[in-house]
Amino acid sequence: MLKKLVVAVALLPLAVQASNLPDYPFIHVSGEGMMRFAPDLGEIDFDISAYDPDPAAATAIVGARAEQVRALLAEVDAVTEIHNMRKEMRKADPADASGAPAYDIRSSVHIAVRDLGKWRVVMQGLLALPNLDHLATTFGRSDRLQAEQELTAIAVKDAQRRAEALAAGFGRKVGAVAAISSGQLRNLTHSIGLMPGDLYFRRDQRSAPAQAADKDFLSTDLLSWSQTVDVIFRIK
Repeated sequence: MLKKLVVAVALLPLAVQASNLPDYPFIHVSGEGMMRFAPDLGEIDFDISAYDPDPAAATAIVGARAEQVRALLAEVDAVTEIHNMRKEMRKADPADASGAPAYDIRSSVHIAVRDLGKWRVVMQGLLALPNLDHLATTFGRSDRLQAEQELTAIAVKDAQRRAEALAAGFGRKVGAVAAISSGQLRNLTHSIGLMPGDLYFRRDQRSAPAQAADKDFLSTDLLSWSQTVDVIFRIK
């Protein structure tokens, strides 16, 4: 009896694993769509910051700089968000023996430029202003939804092509789609080892790249977008 119990426990992981498999012949493939776009939207983020032993003086500097930013963008098709000022403690100055806390006065600014023909003029004006730091830029498309649909269609065709090539290698044909996902079909993939988890990443989850210290803020960047799909096809 004990021997039978040991054998049953040993086979349990295989039974659980097999229960995750489709009960029909199938092909599992991934497809990818990639496109490059010229952007038609640009976004700028930065802080206006100032320090003065008198916080009221620093506040006045930040306020004046914010007005200069608004004046610069008055003739530009842009949406500007200038957030309320805040105090941030700065590193202590070793030369200051008083030990009194010192604060930077800061205000965060977000600008969405909807006419990239004026991008260079806007950036030149901003770069000429003092008290601006943490400058970062990103670009996008106003028709992002349509672009994503096109990328998905390309990825689906790529998956179909790969599946047909695999099936043809065994003298078979691809049947109907049994499952599809814009990301990895994780339970199935992990349970039967179709793809190691550390080799797969979601290409459609992108974050803004880090800004290099010598970045050319006057130029616009081409967008490289990609989309993956994970598909299970039945085999005829």
